Amino acid sequence: MNHKTFPSAARSERHMTDIALLGDHSFLFEKLFSELKVTYQFLSPGILGSPFLPQYKMVMIPTGFANSQYSKALPALQSMRSNIAEFVRKGGVLTVFGPLVPEHNYDWLPLKLKYICEYGSHEIAPTEHECSCFLCTSTPECDGYLIPGEGFETVLKDGKNRAILVLGRYGVGSIVATTVHEFPAADYIRWGLKRARESKI
Repeated sequence: MNHKTFPSAARSERHMTDIALLGDHSFLFEKLFSELKVTYQFLSPGILGSPFLPQYKMVMIPTGFANSQYSKALPALQSMRSNIAEFVRKGGVLTVFGPLVPEHNYDWLPLKLKYICEYGSHEIAPTEHECSCFLCTSTPECDGYLIPGEGFETVLKDGKNRAILVLGRYGVGSIVATTVHEFPAADYIRWGLKRARESKI
C-alpha cells in the first residue's frame, strides 16, 4: 500500500486523507495528485473496510475493476456494498470508471446503474453542468455507455445520445460514474474535494 501525505497538523489530527484510489500504484494518478498537492493513498481491494484506514473525501475506482484480467477489485466491492453506501451517504464522493466487461450491473452501488461495453471516440457537446469539468478534451475515448437508474442524472452524452458520465446523489454524498477512458481533469479533482465531506469506507 502506497501512502503519500503532505505536511498538515490539522489533517494529521483528523486522520483524513483526501483521496483513495482502489488498485495498484499508478504513476499517472500519482503525478496528478502530487501536482494538486492533495493527500492520497493506493488501496489494495482486500483491505477495504479495515478499521485502520483513515477517512477519505474521495474514493476512485479505476478502469477495469470488474475484469479479472486487470483487477481483483469486484469481489471486494460486492462484499463491501454497505460500507460503500455509507461512505457516500455521509458525504464522500465516489468516482467509478468503466468496468471493461461486456455488461455490468453495479449491484454494489446504492443506486441502480448499467454499463454496456463499446469502444469509440466521441465528440461531446459542451454543457454547463458543474460535473462536466471531468473532461480534458471534447473528443474523449470511451469504453462504453451507461444506462442510469433513479437517482442519477446524465451529465455527458456520446454522439449517439447515450450517457457517458452520470452523477448520482445519495445522502449528502455523490457518485460519479463514467465510461470516459481517460484521466480526469485537475478541475474535477478540485470540484470533488470541495463538495465532499470526509467519511470512512
